[in-house]
Amino acid sequence: MDRRRFLAGAAAAGAAGLAGCGTAAGTVRPPRLPADRLEEGGWERTGAETAEVFSRTVAGTDVSATAVTRVFDDAALRAEVREKTLGALDAPLSNFFASRVAFSPNLADVPLESAREELAARAGEVATAQFESRLESAGLSDISSTDAGTLAVATGEDADLTAYEAVFAFDSLSFDVRGEPVSIDGGRVAVEGLLATWVHGGGLLIAGGAYPAENFARTVDTELSEAITVTVDVDLGLTPEAYAEEVRGLVTRVE
Repeated sequence: MDRRRFLAGAAAAGAAGLAGCGTAAGTVRPPRLPADRLEEGGWERTGAETAEVFSRTVAGTDVSATAVTRVFDDAALRAEVREKTLGALDAPLSNFFASRVAFSPNLADVPLESAREELAARAGEVATAQFESRLESAGLSDISSTDAGTLAVATGEDADLTAYEAVFAFDSLSFDVRGEPVSIDGGRVAVEGLLATWVHGGGLLIAGGAYPAENFARTVDTELSEAITVTVDVDLGLTPEAYAEEVRGLVTRVE
């Protein structure tokens, strides 16, 4: 069943508990990330936050959940597209985030398996809702998601995987050619993403990302004078399969 859940954008709230002990807000360690891979890929951190996800009583136990999140944009891709469009398009096109949700007391210490499952599910729902709101604010539309099975991750578990589809709409692009303005009508670019969630070390980890799912290419004919017509080809050279592989590789290495 499709749900309005998506990632890629600006921030996220989410995932994973601090192993072995209950923790208070402000002491939850952030998720461990593949720093070398992020640096090599030209990713830039654009967000960091700690927030209480919820506080409630389950099976007679008062439980709180605190999320620590890190958000990244593919700065290298953004710079490449900005250069190709002569500065006309300057926006984050590919994103990655990872969150750790720590429970106090530790999720493993909560009595009853059903209560533990309920807490983990609730934390994931709240974190996803917060992220969805930000995605909509960032301009993504037609957001949908489907169950995509499981994904093996570096911590040794199989994460529940959700696949996403959305659309990024952009305004017309304008730039000068020989001193004359050239405009390309705005359009829509398909976006795909994935979200992985898994219980680890008494808490919950959530990681995901979004990226362009298609290339953008247009041809425009512009009259510079009655005698001269210039044809301008715009091809961003986007490579969706490479972006998908890169985001998946980042997600599987979150700990």
